[in-house]
Amino acid sequence: MLLTPSQTKALSTERHLAITANAGSGKTRVLVQRYVDLFERYGDLTTRNVAAITFTENAASELRSRISNEIADRLTNSPGTTPEQRARLRGLRDSLPSAFIGTIH
Repeated sequence: MLLTPSQTKALSTERHLAITANAGSGKTRVLVQRYVDLFERYGDLTTRNVAAITFTENAASELRSRISNEIADRLTNSPGTTPEQRARLRGLRDSLPSAFIGTIH
């Protein structure tokens, strides 16, 4: 997956992030990758520590679905993943139903 320089910068986990861009610009793809990356990298992180906020219920549902698919893909198709990362991904998969991925209104 090729990312633009702005998308690559958005994947940095050094700061909080808000993404605003036009439809079809790859916002969801970047958010999915960043969300899963956070849990794969930081062992002490739980879904109670991260909020993914969108503007519509449909967007939140799509985000949750894509995150679930990304986790499954990484567990199945990432041979370089360490045992610790795999354990974190399984933990994220198991706790995803209670994660705050939604709207504020």
